Amino acid sequence: MANVKSFMKKVAEQGKAAPQPAAQPAAATAPPRTTAVAPSKADRRASDISDAIVPCHTRQEFAQEIRYHWNRSRKEFLSIGRYLNRAKEILPHGEFEAMIESDMPFSVETAFRFRAVAEAVDTGRLSLDVLPGAESVAYQIVTMTPDELERAKAQGLIRPDVTRRQLIDFKRSLRPPKDVTPNDRRRQLLAEYARLSTRMAEVRDELRRDHGIDPEHDHGRPGRTGVTIDVEAEDVGTEADEAS
Repeated sequence: MANVKSFMKKVAEQGKAAPQPAAQPAAATAPPRTTAVAPSKADRRASDISDAIVPCHTRQEFAQEIRYHWNRSRKEFLSIGRYLNRAKEILPHGEFEAMIESDMPFSVETAFRFRAVAEAVDTGRLSLDVLPGAESVAYQIVTMTPDELERAKAQGLIRPDVTRRQLIDFKRSLRPPKDVTPNDRRRQLLAEYARLSTRMAEVRDELRRDHGIDPEHDHGRPGRTGVTIDVEAEDVGTEADEAS
């Protein structure tokens, strides 16, 4: 029994003499685990694009960089519209509207414009080659009627650098205001009268110069030696002369 006690005492003394392990520095303490949020595909794409301003020194260099970012902006809002249209098809009823109102950095009206432009491009109604660089401008084009669109094309307004103001003015020129005040109507009539008066003066000058007729003095007035103007009679006479 004495030998056992002596052995236990010796082991205890050796344990006290043994060097204690050094304390780990505070920095080595493992941080609490947090749930990492995986970047979206859009975030990964954005990280690959540098937004740094490229040094430019000539007109051509500035124009090249500006055109690049212009085209990039067109593609971005077109992609947004396509995602919105796809979300509208896939998400359960009510979730799409909730997403627009709560999760998007733009209004419901802006989302509608994105969708309308994307649909017009994807259905072939509007070519990507002539798509303006802003959705608000492109929306002015896609809301045109087929007739208005053809007229706008004829006037050279369907192009990437067209402005929103140009398109709005064009639409207003085709759609006169419904409520015309008396002053507006008077101005319209005076403008029309001036236009017709100018045309009548041109016609009179041509008749006097080329045909020896003054319609204001010779037309059916008693005592005048000029020619009496009868359009139907002159047409019949001309046809008879040609037949003979």
